[in-house]
Order: sequence, then C-alpha cells, then structure tokens
Amino acid sequence: MRTALGLAFALLLAASGTASAFSLSNPNPPSCGDHGDRFTKIQLLENVPQAPHVLILGSSRARPAMPPLVASLTGGLAFNAGVHEGNASDEYVFQQLLAQRFPSARPAYLIFVDVGIAIDSVNPELADQPLARPFLGADASSKTSTCIDNHGYTAWGGLTASEPNKAQRIAKVAAGLPAVLAGIPADAKRGHHIDPARTTYFQKLLAFANAQGATPVVVLNPIYPKVLAERMKYGYPELKAANIYLAWLHARYKFIALNCQNIHKWGGLATDFANVSHIDRANMNRLVKYVVANSGNALLKH
Repeated sequence: MRTALGLAFALLLAASGTASAFSLSNPNPPSCGDHGDRFTKIQLLENVPQAPHVLILGSSRARPAMPPLVASLTGGLAFNAGVHEGNASDEYVFQQLLAQRFPSARPAYLIFVDVGIAIDSVNPELADQPLARPFLGADASSKTSTCIDNHGYTAWGGLTASEPNKAQRIAKVAAGLPAVLAGIPADAKRGHHIDPARTTYFQKLLAFANAQGATPVVVLNPIYPKVLAERMKYGYPELKAANIYLAWLHARYKFIALNCQNIHKWGGLATDFANVSHIDRANMNRLVKYVVANSGNALLKH
C-alpha cells in the first residue's frame, strides 16, 4: 500500500464524464476492467488523514457528488467512494474499510442507487483487491489485480477533470437516447423482482450502519426526462419492484429513501446530463442540496 497520496491529482478524466470517463492518459492496462477506480479509491480511503463524516457510495452515477459541497452542507468532511459500475458489494467493502481504519468513526451514509438497488454480484477488480478480500468471504479472489492508481480523483474522492460543454453534453445525450428508448418496451414485458435473499451485502451495510446509530440516505438516481416518461408509459415495472423491496427493507432496517428519478422534483435540468445515463456536476450539486434538505438530520454533523 502506498504511504502517501497527493492532495490533488492531474486532470486526467476524459471530458465525457461517463462510466468510462477516463482519458487515454489513464495508466491502467486493458486488463484492468474498472479503469483503476477500486484500487485508486481504496488507496485514497486508506490515506485520508481523518475519518469523513459522510461516506458517499454508489456507481459512476455517484461520482459527480463533490466532497467539498457535501461537507459544506452537512458540516463534516465527505469522501466519495463511488466507482465504475459500483454495486452493493463495493458499498459494503468501503463501509468496512472505513470502520477498520477509524474504529470510533460514526459516519453518515449517502447512497446513490439505480432502480435495481442491490445485488450480490462482486466486480472482479474488487475481488482481486487484498484490502477488500476479508469482507467478501467466498467471493474474494486470490488473483493479482493489474490495476494501478488512475490519478482521477482528489484525496477525498472527488472528480478532478473539467466537464464537456453544453453542446457536447447535448450531443452525447442525443447519440445515446434512441437505443435506450428502443429497449424500454421489451424490458417492460420482463418480470421484475428483487429477491431479498440475493441482497445480502446491502442488508449487511444497512445493519452495520444502524448498529452505529446511522440512518443511511438511499437516493434513486435521476433519469433523463424522456427516458423516465417512456418508462412510465409502459408501467415502469422496475420501479414497482423497487418499491416492494424498499418496503421489505423498511420493516427491518432504518433508512431514508428518496426517489429523485424525476429531475423536476429537485430543480434539475435536462441540458445538464453528461450523457443519457449520467447527470453532470451542476445537476448533482442541485440534487445533493435537495437530498440534504430532505433528509432531516440524517446527514448533518451533530
């Protein structure tokens, strides 16, 4: 493990801001399937000088949440542990790594999830990380990861690259929108059900947070307006399944769930999507302000 990391990294993220938002300068080899995200953020968390008050969790859609803004709104330091294609196993591992590093820490949790919410799959790059293995049980791997530091984040996990301009963002949305819309009718015909038995990592995360006295805030990620409208047109069975699962969780764990899929609910703009699946930092700033304001004291430092 490295003994130190700089407080700021070079601007090496690609301007696209997408799930594969790293430039050709990213030093990771093709064999590193997550662009070095998990390796980098695990090292960052291992080197922060003090425990963050807010641990931000999720996939690439969580990455635009900037730690300084979250800190200013909540009154305590924030670390963004969102990673490429992150899921519940990543979230649980980062939670446990923080607890291991700072046993007395009692963080708040801000968790961004897609409508599927939680599955038990483990990304190979997480399974290959030595620091993560103790928390993965049989899902851990004995392989050696080829990933290295991707130089894409600040010391607190915030993105460092500049973002595409408005015209570039609109073009990216327009390029991806037709395929997404075309797949909705067929997807709506499939059965959608979240089996609690296959969400053990997410449940362990909630249980551990509750035992610490925390009430996690779970945010359903924003959806591009035309995509959301089309999903609603076809009945949106994925959301119905999510609501059933959330009700099941609420009977067992304490958390706050905020459905932020409709950007108009929190003042989002359709022009501030980095692509059809990801909001940019301007939209995320609006979203974070809404979430903090509508989470009671769950995210505030007391």
